[in-house]
Amino acid sequence: CHYLLPLHLRYPRPTIRHSPELLQEPFTPPISTNMTERFETPILTAGDSLVLRPAELDDAERFLSLAADNIERLSHALGVWDPPKTVEDRRKLMAEDLISVQNGDRHWWMIESGGQLAGAIDIHRIHHRARQGFVGYWLGSEFTGQGIMTRSLRAVIDWAFTRRKLIRLEIQSSIENRASCAVPERLGIRRESIRRQSHVIKDRDYDMASYAAFADNWPPKPPEKPLPVGILTIDNELRLRPFSDDDQRPMWEAIDEARDYLGEFLPWVDQQTSFERHSSEFRKRQLERDVFGREATYIVEYQGKLAGTVGLHRPSPQNSAEIGYWLRKDLQGRGIMTRSVGAVIEMAIVQMGMHRIVIRAGTSNLRSREIPERLGFKHEGTLRDAALVRGEYSDLEVYSILDREWLARSSNA
Repeated sequence: CHYLLPLHLRYPRPTIRHSPELLQEPFTPPISTNMTERFETPILTAGDSLVLRPAELDDAERFLSLAADNIERLSHALGVWDPPKTVEDRRKLMAEDLISVQNGDRHWWMIESGGQLAGAIDIHRIHHRARQGFVGYWLGSEFTGQGIMTRSLRAVIDWAFTRRKLIRLEIQSSIENRASCAVPERLGIRRESIRRQSHVIKDRDYDMASYAAFADNWPPKPPEKPLPVGILTIDNELRLRPFSDDDQRPMWEAIDEARDYLGEFLPWVDQQTSFERHSSEFRKRQLERDVFGREATYIVEYQGKLAGTVGLHRPSPQNSAEIGYWLRKDLQGRGIMTRSVGAVIEMAIVQMGMHRIVIRAGTSNLRSREIPERLGFKHEGTLRDAALVRGEYSDLEVYSILDREWLARSSNA
């Protein structure tokens, strides 16, 4: 299901504590000591028939009714939640959530599409001195797929950077919640990190993707030298292509058949003990891909069948990257991986402008070491006990090639 709710979002909450003051209207809370200047939450227009209106106490009925209608989807993010049953309880809950707004530490909007309440978006955990905060949002199921949240997020960030004078906004979402992650990605907001097992809901750990937008790069400029996408055709028999869901089963079969061989050098092989485990890891890797980054793993397809994978990883600001690969044992000795790695190097240096390419291979993995040696890499040295596979440490050999060396080699080939 497509729900748009970062797992940290605090409203509505399952546990409510009330004080008598919350029943009094109007309520005037103390001003936050974190605050240097007071900013009212304005009405924002996010396009035709799309209005963001400051949340208020009288929204309790509509807002909590919408949340209750989406309880199954929201419970995935919030855990067990029992919607308040009475008007009084709903107003109490809304009043409690409005305290941080009235304190000046949060800006909270109701999203109205064509006059209907569609969801909510807010800026919370505002640090006034550092001029930064977090953005959270969610949308009712019937309003998804219309670009509502993307336009709403753009309007909120526009206001936050130009009028509110914040300089950094962060969005956190479970990497499994692709609908939520897609919102900042559509606006060109780059993912900064993945916080492993950083949130727990109903006894389950979630990895959280963290996206950040900055005032001095808004709207975001596209990254320089983006990774080319699509298929790399090497010859009539061999091509490199992006992953697809259809690759899950053949990849599992190839790994399982070569488990003893691959497991000597690749620590992740022994972790994939079943197709279900492999499928889960496969989907996670797909979800973790940063569509604005410069990493990619390709399927090596030989004579129409999956032969292995090759990937460009760990790109650095110094224009260097690493290449990793594996190949089915029955297809070795045909030059498949040497040609595949060469194609990735050509793409990385010629199309992306990479300066330095690195390959690390186990000292005892002679087949793997032959590839950089055939391609003209220089042996830089040995990393002692740098790998841990099946409970034993082993050495890694480090090879590298520079752009000028590769281009000179290509011109002399």
